[in-house]
Amino acid sequence: MADNKLFYYRGYPLIRSGDTIFYGSGGDAFAAKLTIRDTKTVNDTEIPNKILVQLIPRSMEDVAKGRKGEFTGLYESLDTAFVWLNEALFG
Repeated sequence: MADNKLFYYRGYPLIRSGDTIFYGSGGDAFAAKLTIRDTKTVNDTEIPNKILVQLIPRSMEDVAKGRKGEFTGLYESLDTAFVWLNEALFG
């Protein structure tokens, strides 16, 4: 059986598929979706630059609590997603 090792940021798992990163646990009421909209090249490596962050509710009852915004850099985007997730889940 293959090892399913996930990357974690501040206690929540990260799953990447192409230009989309899902952040959060599947069983929680909310998760964050980060969509890479633009990249820049640094030392021959593509680095995410402009990222759309969306807080996505699991149920339709919580749709009004959803949020979205565009940020520069992966760190700022992940940090914002972490704050939004904690506010939505523990708020």
